[in-house]
Amino acid sequence: MNTSQHMNITIKDLGPSVRERLSERLHRAAELKCAEHGQAPIAVTINGRENGWFDSRWTTCCEGLEQQASAIVKQRC
Repeated sequence: MNTSQHMNITIKDLGPSVRERLSERLHRAAELKCAEHGQAPIAVTINGRENGWFDSRWTTCCEGLEQQASAIVKQRC
């Protein structure tokens, strides 16, 4: 599932309904730009857990951008 040309998105162990609900959040996160480095998030891997919970692993230029992206996507759908 790729919602942006610039950010690689990998989603594992989540059903289609959760993927659909995440789509808008992932699109917004992909549009972020780091104020310090001017870069967007590079990639995110989302691993499903249970009851709509998931873990996300981000590849970004810095921790600040990762925190911003994580705040948009959160950890539950």
